[in-house]
Amino acid sequence: MKAVIFDWGRTLYNPEEGALFSDTKSVLEYLKLKNYILAIVALATAGQSKITERMSIIEKENLALYFVSIKFDIENKDKMYEETLFELGLKHEDVFIVDDRVMRGITWGNKNGCKTIWVQNGKFANELPDEYSRSPSYTITSIIQLQDIL
Repeated sequence: MKAVIFDWGRTLYNPEEGALFSDTKSVLEYLKLKNYILAIVALATAGQSKITERMSIIEKENLALYFVSIKFDIENKDKMYEETLFELGLKHEDVFIVDDRVMRGITWGNKNGCKTIWVQNGKFANELPDEYSRSPSYTITSIIQLQDIL
């Protein structure tokens, strides 16, 4: 595997607490040292102001140095995944998708031949896999557990 594409909310950032998860930076540093290509693909359904807010957090926390691509959109996550893979010259089978929602990132990753890691924690922890989404490749409850998988 060559790359990891993260969701933002409830994956790297805890919107209920208004802060990064405590292990976010250490996990990103670990993955960078392991030479993974890192990207963010996330929806910001609340609109442009939410995208601006997220980019401000990324700048304030100095997270951009870990990512080669950061994409937020208000409605089309699937398109952002495809654009990211194309721009980075990646094949689906070379990518891990890490998301807190089975019905979004995990479903897309499973349908498109990526490895998937479900962060089963927080608001969508009870959104269980079904026949359509299929089960994730891995299920974790904290971002720090990525170090055991990758």
